[in-house]
Amino acid sequence: MKTKTASGRMGRPVGFDKEAALEAAMLLFWERGFEGTSMADLIHAMGINASSIYAAFGDKQSLFGLAAKRYLETRAQYAADALQEPTLERVIRALFDNTVAFLTSAEHPATCMTLVGAMGCGVDGRQARDLMTGVRVQNEADIRQRLIVAQEAGEFPEDQNLEDYTRYLSMLLAGLSIQSANGSTEAELKRTAQMALQYLGYSDTSA
Repeated sequence: MKTKTASGRMGRPVGFDKEAALEAAMLLFWERGFEGTSMADLIHAMGINASSIYAAFGDKQSLFGLAAKRYLETRAQYAADALQEPTLERVIRALFDNTVAFLTSAEHPATCMTLVGAMGCGVDGRQARDLMTGVRVQNEADIRQRLIVAQEAGEFPEDQNLEDYTRYLSMLLAGLSIQSANGSTEAELKRTAQMALQYLGYSDTSA
């Protein structure tokens, strides 16, 4: 049974499934980005009216923040999992393998929300852009910290610039996401990842 809101528009009952609505918003922002997603799009995808969205999640910026939090907590663990591998070679291989597996999953958009979510944001989307930039910076910091551990263990050359290597590795991984968004197949992404591994010095299949 539908109920009328204070604005006079018909909406779902107060007890609508907030988790399902937030999941729908997350997937939409993930696919279209902050700027590419309108309130009309959100209303349609979430199945609730604007008044219900504002009451439950706040404005579009707040909703994007909640959607990003959900993405990080429920979808974006693949990189963190790779960093837990015991050797540097296995870490690097897992970063590429996990990224390709993530991008080619049929369960969600074929890209990374931290890249697409705030792409092309103008002044109105500054908060969304800054949020996603912060996530990417933290991801790089996590990779750099793992490289420091590898360097201390003698797995990584002491004269290698960790900052440059981290940025290079992050660029390669982001490139896979962009190629996936452009329509590359799983086989194509795997070949690209294998080429990247070869340039990084991991040409064979042993770990």
